[in-house]
Amino acid sequence: MAKLRCKRWIEGWIDWLFPPVCPVCGRRLSAGERTICLPCRWDMPLTDYWMMAENPAVCSLRKQIPDLHHASALFYFRHESGYRTMIHALKYSGRRDIAAALGELFGRELRESSLYDDIDLLVPVPLHWTKRLRRGYNQAEEICIGLGRSMGVPYDFKALKRIRRTRAQALHPDADARRKNVSEAFRLRYPERLRGRHILLVDDVLTTGATAAACAEAIRRLLPEAKISVATLAAVRQRLARTNRKARPECVENDAPDRACTQSNPTATTVPKSGS
Repeated sequence: MAKLRCKRWIEGWIDWLFPPVCPVCGRRLSAGERTICLPCRWDMPLTDYWMMAENPAVCSLRKQIPDLHHASALFYFRHESGYRTMIHALKYSGRRDIAAALGELFGRELRESSLYDDIDLLVPVPLHWTKRLRRGYNQAEEICIGLGRSMGVPYDFKALKRIRRTRAQALHPDADARRKNVSEAFRLRYPERLRGRHILLVDDVLTTGATAAACAEAIRRLLPEAKISVATLAAVRQRLARTNRKARPECVENDAPDRACTQSNPTATTVPKSGS
């Protein structure tokens, strides 16, 4: 009890000396706000993909991952917005707490959809050990921790390994270059841990899907019948639209405004949880 009081006292002093701010807008967080301020949670451009069996993420990834079950992203990645700043903070500025908090928020949304009821295991996209050593953590693992809290699903950080150091995908402008960059960069170390389970591959941003596809290929090399779905915090809407426009025009979204965090999207064909 004394240790807990001491910890809270220290945390209180830290918050007083270095008041927490919202990673999206930079405003100081008010009492009761955690990680992200309420206005920015309200304005978060949610995708609603988790409520749709067919959505732009699924259409884009299915061309690279045969028999992909489901795919979703929490919000749209906007290049000129505070949400981009938030993603950069959780990746490059040590803000692992943001990754876990967004994972928890995303998990609550996935829990409301029947599409993800049978997920058995969360598997993060692994970092190469040199990059992890420099960064101090893997943001995809932190997302898994948050997802696991909300969904009640375990995670496995050891089954999949990155065996080749690759350049950052952001340095490769086109999809072909991204695919070559991560080709055979992953290896499944413990196939028995994944056998017979519905795996949710977890990453931070979905752009072309090359990294998720490379991970899925490594899993299916040893487990051809593996059941795989994909979840990312953010999706680059313009890139998905460009990819799907060439192959699946029916998957291209219209220009309707994004849904905010607490609003509903009446035009989407949704798959709610049974009985809800």
